[in-house]
Amino acid sequence: MGDNVDQQGAENKSPTDDQADETKEIFAKKISDTITSGFVTLSLAIGRRTGLFDELARQQEPRTAHEIAAAAGLKERYVREWLGSMVTSRIVEVDTTSDIPRYFVPPHRAAVLSPSGAEILRMAFSERVVHMAKVMDDMVECFKEDGPPGLPSSAHPDFQGWLQKVKGPMLDSTFINNFLPTIPGLIEKLESGITVCDLGCASGYLLFLMARRFPNSTYYGIDLSAEAVSMAKKEAAAKGITNVICNVGDATKLPEDWSEKFDYVITLSTIHDVNAPERCLREIRRVLKPGGQFSMWERDAHTQHHDNIGNPTASMIYVISMMSCVPMSLHDDGAGLGAMWGQEQALPMLERAGFSDVKKLGIPGNQGVAHYLCSKSGE
Repeated sequence: MGDNVDQQGAENKSPTDDQADETKEIFAKKISDTITSGFVTLSLAIGRRTGLFDELARQQEPRTAHEIAAAAGLKERYVREWLGSMVTSRIVEVDTTSDIPRYFVPPHRAAVLSPSGAEILRMAFSERVVHMAKVMDDMVECFKEDGPPGLPSSAHPDFQGWLQKVKGPMLDSTFINNFLPTIPGLIEKLESGITVCDLGCASGYLLFLMARRFPNSTYYGIDLSAEAVSMAKKEAAAKGITNVICNVGDATKLPEDWSEKFDYVITLSTIHDVNAPERCLREIRRVLKPGGQFSMWERDAHTQHHDNIGNPTASMIYVISMMSCVPMSLHDDGAGLGAMWGQEQALPMLERAGFSDVKKLGIPGNQGVAHYLCSKSGE
């Protein structure tokens, strides 16, 4: 799940091509700018969490720091310092034509800073930086030859809550209207009534979304997180939803009585995180009915680092993968694929698992994610 990304691989170039005109001073500025951006990201996260961006987006005219703080229910002194970081970052504008500075954001910036729908994901990643920083010391130990192999999922206690906040708006705006129509015949089957499974379902948001739109179908979800599954069960009970069943489980060891149970299986950025991805894919094929289809969402990336140069979100995803995906996989003696494992590994792995008609498709409105669609041939 992510922002629009140009996924064309980098042309083969000599390592010196991009360095020909680079000086020490130019490179030093690049490093300084990168570090500065990291600090500014913390301020973005505070603006999002405190509602300051929402307040700035609502205002009809420039206002003083005191007025902004009062409207947001915050302390003026902290708001004033925060505004300093935003003004000097060229994110918030300041009107100095009166005796007291007045602050505002133009409408086009407000749409980015206080977004709705899928646009929310961009700003939400500012908070992921804060989450990642909490495991910095632990990750340094993991890097050491005599250090631990990885980190448990409990090292990221904020993740499920964060995911719950951002997954919904993204799926609401793209899944039903943009994604499902790319799979021929699936909408008609869902309307008639089929059996669906989401592996790595988290709190079940996708399943509830589909159940509301296609109530004749039955939906199963599996996730390793007891916390996430508990959220799903509480929502199902509260809303009286009986056709969504979520349970704690391992996607690499699905129930024996699930063989040929499902017409459609989907995973959303799950396969690279499981400890045995090839075994998981074979399990998915086992539980599919003959003729059933499998959709695998993963980052739209290449396997080789140099082929991702020019992808504007690649460096961010590599850092998230380094701090979260890889250590959680290796903690359980897993493959450690990482979020950027790429199509050059994904396509052959799906074929080795026995899937047919394997193809890589795009997702309208979500070009940072690849959709690998395949099927289980009739047997």
